[in-house]
Amino acid sequence: MTLDDPNSSNDLRKDAVRWLTRMHSGEATREEVDACAAWRRADPEHERMYRSVEFFWQASGHLPEKKWRAILAREENASPKPRSFSRREFGWGLAGACAAALAAVAVPQLRPSRLEYQHTASTRPGERRDIALPDGSVLNLNVDTHLEVAFYESQRVVALTRGEAFFSVKSDPGRAFLVKAGDTVVKVTGTRFNVRHDAGGVRVGVKSGSVNVSAGPWWDKSRRDLIAGQTVAIGADEQVSEVATASIANLTAWREGKIVFDNAPLAQVVEEMSRYLPRPIRLDAPHLRDFRVAGVFNIDNPQSMMMALPAIAPVRLSQLSDGRVSVRAR
Repeated sequence: MTLDDPNSSNDLRKDAVRWLTRMHSGEATREEVDACAAWRRADPEHERMYRSVEFFWQASGHLPEKKWRAILAREENASPKPRSFSRREFGWGLAGACAAALAAVAVPQLRPSRLEYQHTASTRPGERRDIALPDGSVLNLNVDTHLEVAFYESQRVVALTRGEAFFSVKSDPGRAFLVKAGDTVVKVTGTRFNVRHDAGGVRVGVKSGSVNVSAGPWWDKSRRDLIAGQTVAIGADEQVSEVATASIANLTAWREGKIVFDNAPLAQVVEEMSRYLPRPIRLDAPHLRDFRVAGVFNIDNPQSMMMALPAIAPVRLSQLSDGRVSVRAR
């Protein structure tokens, strides 16, 4: 049977919900993680359904109580005895049911077309690499980055789960290119742009062409249109900044093995340098957090980058007992 068969589709959706619930329970064993990965690889339809259910499950996590109660009521055919439970009591099993309900309602209309290509790529701390995609697009991955690529007949999708990447997208007006970073989606057909996704949120900068950025829960999206030389930031709280003009050359200098600071606070400089060092350095001079720094540093020689700090700020470096380096006031 195929997904066109309702029974097959329902069974597959239930399997996807079971795997999704287990993977997000915090209790999955290594064997279960491997088994889930094997199930997803076994058939493109498995992977497609898993991604669809996962998307709608994530949406349900942001859904107001009134909305997800209504969805559950529809899925359960309006049980004669209304249940009373809190969102905390909603639990993983019921979250899976909500995901299935959302998927059942929306997947037939929104599920992507057949999967044509899939690839996962990662870099370790201190490592950068380039990836050529079959459509002619090229991805430059910065340090400590993880992303998943999936090409369908109707769209090209990259999920950037952490880190930073520069995208040189081959134009294809009939097949949009989407970059997903949490609840943020960057949509283009052909352009060059940078996306960074970390604990602080998401930042998008456009080198050439234009992009559309949407962020937030699906029922309340904020949207921004960017052209070359513009950036936008989405905070961890999903607040979207206004579009700003910035030096994209400075923003993407990491591709040339450099980082550029232009009147940046010392706290930001130390945090950024730590991304490229074997061990993060620590700023132990609170009164210098806002001390302004400017300079260009070579990230391919992280030791010299770190040693240059005392030349541009009133600090000294001290080795800690655990091997890390402390940045202290002179």
